[in-house]
Amino acid sequence: MGMCQGGVVTDDLTLRRLDAEEGRKLLLLGDVRTIKAGGADTGGELTVLEQVVAPGAASALHRHAYQEVFYLLEGELEFTGLENGERVTFAVSAGGTVHAASGIAHGYRNAGDAPARFLAIIQPSGADGFFEEVGVWLDEGRPPAGQAEPPLEVVREAAARHGIEFLPGP
Repeated sequence: MGMCQGGVVTDDLTLRRLDAEEGRKLLLLGDVRTIKAGGADTGGELTVLEQVVAPGAASALHRHAYQEVFYLLEGELEFTGLENGERVTFAVSAGGTVHAASGIAHGYRNAGDAPARFLAIIQPSGADGFFEEVGVWLDEGRPPAGQAEPPLEVVREAAARHGIEFLPGP
C-alpha cells in the first residue's frame, strides 16, 4: 500500500505528520472540513477529518455504505437517528462519541450558540469523491474569489452519485 505525498500515491511508508492547522480545507453545507488523512493517504482504508459546525448548522438525516465515528472535541451537537422506524435525538458534548455503522441513518445539528468541532473517522474511505465534486476548497481559510457553495439540489444529486442517501423529513 502506497502513501500520498503532495497528492501523489507513493510507496513511501514513512510516518506522515500534520500540525493542528494543516490539512486540505473545504467548505461544504456550511461546515469547514479539514482532511487530515484521506483515502489516497490510507490506501482507501479510511478518511479522518476535523469538522467545525457553526451554530444553527446541520447535516440532514442520511445514510451511506461506510461507517462513521464522530468524536466531539468542542461544543455540543444534537444527533438524530432512527430506532424502530422512529426518529430519536440525543445531545453529545465534548469527549462524547457517536458511531454510525454502515447503512445506519444519522444526522446532527448544532443547537448551541458556539461552534462545535469534531473528528470524523470514515471507514473505509468513501466520502472523498463527494468532497472533491461539491466541496469549495479553501485557500488560507477563504474560498477563491467569486466561488460559492453549490445549491442544495446540486449537493443532493452529487451525494446520490456517491452512494449517500438523504432521507425525507426535517
